[in-house]
Amino acid sequence: MRSFWSAAEIMGLLLILTFWAAGCGRTEPVQKNVMVMDTVVTLTASGEKANDAVEESIKRLKEIDEMASAKGEHSDLKKLAAAAGNGAWISLHPEVFHMLAVSQEYSRLSDGAWDVTTGPLVELWGIGTEQAKVPTAEELAKAKAKVGWQKLELNPETQCARLREAGMSLDLGGIAKGFAADEVKKIYEKYGVKNGLINLGSSSLYALGKNAKGESWRVGIRHPRSEDKDSRLAVVALSDGALSTSGDYERFFERDGVRYHHILDPRTGRPADNGAVSDTIVAEGSLPDAGMISDLLTTTVFVLGPEAGRDFLEKLPPAVRGMVCDHKLRLWTAHGFQECLQQVQQDFILAK
Repeated sequence: MRSFWSAAEIMGLLLILTFWAAGCGRTEPVQKNVMVMDTVVTLTASGEKANDAVEESIKRLKEIDEMASAKGEHSDLKKLAAAAGNGAWISLHPEVFHMLAVSQEYSRLSDGAWDVTTGPLVELWGIGTEQAKVPTAEELAKAKAKVGWQKLELNPETQCARLREAGMSLDLGGIAKGFAADEVKKIYEKYGVKNGLINLGSSSLYALGKNAKGESWRVGIRHPRSEDKDSRLAVVALSDGALSTSGDYERFFERDGVRYHHILDPRTGRPADNGAVSDTIVAEGSLPDAGMISDLLTTTVFVLGPEAGRDFLEKLPPAVRGMVCDHKLRLWTAHGFQECLQQVQQDFILAK
């Protein structure tokens, strides 16, 4: 018995092909959907305590959303923004502090291509909302002046943080879902779930073990320039690892024939414009924070662009692999990621 499941039916950056086999003594998987972190999350797990694992995971996701969003009543981001520029240190949840600490390290490594202080820019552009607009040069300059990862200060001893200048704010949209995937993975392991799939809004995914057929999970990467959301660039076999993908097709608006997408370059204040149209990152499960790192790296690498993004990945440990697809449909792969690709559509070629 075989069935087809596609994440494109939810929101679709990823097309996930899951093949369940009805084998002797095999328990049926538990699968539940929940709207949290501004997206539809699908949790799949197998095992005697799979249902308990999924239920606790849903509760945990809601806790993370409350502390890491900019709108929650107990949001650390809201508290930081309110105190920006007044010199006060704000006590953070350990989870949020950890996200910021990892974030700052990758801001340093990427020379600012990754930056969580882009809150003013995200709000100004409004991409993905009804208020989306192309800001004036003056508006852009004012917002950009409030951005800069060096202006975010962390105190590891007290787990506190502060923003140096008034008007600053953080945006964890490129890291929180990856962190959440890592947290769900821990819960799965606590309940003895060895085989499962964690899908957070189709852009961040964690695969544990094998599917019920005893094979690696198969993840379809969306074709970035096809109007058919079910059209794939390629398929990646994934087991015990995290996969994240980003593209200029996810959230965007058009003005005068120009596409303005949601992946902002903190160094220019504008949507990244370097020839990249999508990228995919895979982090092995042996790597600490694999989900979070794969998540933030999709933004980082996209902002850096095809060649520079590929070169940046090559400097990281080989446990992190990935590719950037440019506007000519060339694939810039790092750490042999081309070997992970199956069923590559003929539109695409490997960059030299």
